Amino acid sequence: MKKRISAVLIPVAVMTLFAGCGGGGSGSGTVAPATIKGVAATGAPIANAEIDLKCANGEASTTTAADGSWSISTAGLVLPCVARVTTSTGVVLHSYITGPGTTNVTPFTELVTAGIAGTADTDTFYQDFSAASVNTANAQVSTALSNTRQLLANLGVDTSSLDLMNQSFQPTSGNAYDDALELLKAQLAAKSTNLTTVSQQLVKGNTGPTGATGATGTTGPTGSTGSTGSTGSTGSTGAAGPTGATGTAGLDGSDGATGATGATGPQGIQGVVGATGATGTTGVAGATGATGAQGIQGVTGATGATGVTGVTGATGPQGATGAQGVQGTTGTTGTTGATGPQGIQGNVGVTGATGATGPQGIQGVQGVTGVTGVTGATGATGATGFTGATGPTGATGAVGATGATGTVSGLGTPGSAAAGQGSECTLGTVWLVAGTVGVGVPANGQLLPISQYAALFSLLGTIYGGDGITTFALPNLATVTPNGLTYMICVEGIYPSRS
Repeated sequence: MKKRISAVLIPVAVMTLFAGCGGGGSGSGTVAPATIKGVAATGAPIANAEIDLKCANGEASTTTAADGSWSISTAGLVLPCVARVTTSTGVVLHSYITGPGTTNVTPFTELVTAGIAGTADTDTFYQDFSAASVNTANAQVSTALSNTRQLLANLGVDTSSLDLMNQSFQPTSGNAYDDALELLKAQLAAKSTNLTTVSQQLVKGNTGPTGATGATGTTGPTGSTGSTGSTGSTGSTGAAGPTGATGTAGLDGSDGATGATGATGPQGIQGVVGATGATGTTGVAGATGATGAQGIQGVTGATGATGVTGVTGATGPQGATGAQGVQGTTGTTGTTGATGPQGIQGNVGVTGATGATGPQGIQGVQGVTGVTGVTGATGATGATGFTGATGPTGATGAVGATGATGTVSGLGTPGSAAAGQGSECTLGTVWLVAGTVGVGVPANGQLLPISQYAALFSLLGTIYGGDGITTFALPNLATVTPNGLTYMICVEGIYPSRS
């Protein structure tokens, strides 16, 4: 591993040296700038996209060709650099360039760059990259490559024969590197995840292979039976049974006799119709006489028969208009006088007096209401209907709380063996120790830092506790340990492999 890191750093030193050399009296020739090139692809080429480089000193950019290829001169640049490209779907990919030659920008290089940066936020790493970042970043290259290969293997993508960063390839079907990119895309879709989530797992160190399933622990003693749960609520009332048959109707009481209808009273005698007066002869139209006083309202008599219409008299001449009298003082309003007869028109013959209306006949006496008949006896009660079907059973009451865990004689008082070293053990293995020192550490549920025990964390995870970010817990076997003995767990040893 040390040789590989040194090989990565040599081009950086050379580029820095070249950038510092200039013309002078020594007669040294000018070193021609080298070229950085590669392919940007996700399986399919990333065509016509801008490639940006941010280096230890200097920046540069270019545009990818239709096949995703690109090339930039190192003139004016001090390597290493971080490259960035944005796909047509908005996904941003990065790569870490340690020297001239081929360096690609792909999902593989994005994962490696996240490992180098120590964060899934690779764009911030790109934005902040400078000469001050170089030593820290270069120190992580080897580990980031190794962890990325392991993570890809866990996803079902074998890259053991590929150079993840610097391999020349064509983004076409049948090319080994491109086929691996396509397989990664398919695996991410099948697992309903994405490149960002996988980058976060890589940064957390969740890249180790899945360990074999540990042996099933012994069954704990049976706890005492919990108290009986409360009785469930009563089920709803069953449907009503059918109505019983109607009892036999009681005998009708005899009907009472109908009362006799009262006699109709006699109708009053019709009043005699007054005789129609004879039509007077139409007189000559004289001057309009003074309005006579209104006579007393006579009693309205019965309407007599219509008399024969008299002959219309001749129209008299219109009288001359009298002179207007002097305006007198306004007197109190008198009662309205009767309307005088119309001038010119001859006097109409006097209408005969209306005959008096005859009196109304007396109302006949109403007949007496007949006596109500006797009520018949009540019929016998009908037979009782069938019993309705039983209602559904009420819901089961809640399960009673679990009783306290029982104790087993001879267990639960472990010894106090100290952590020690001996023959090499397999990570995660647990065994009993009778002495005061044993290989591994006691399995008492204590928290361990992930940073120091990353391999063991990849096997245990947070099954027994811990936050999964900085700590994880060992199993706590104190309650099932035979008295005086100590359960030890291997925390540093051989990593188990699947058979």
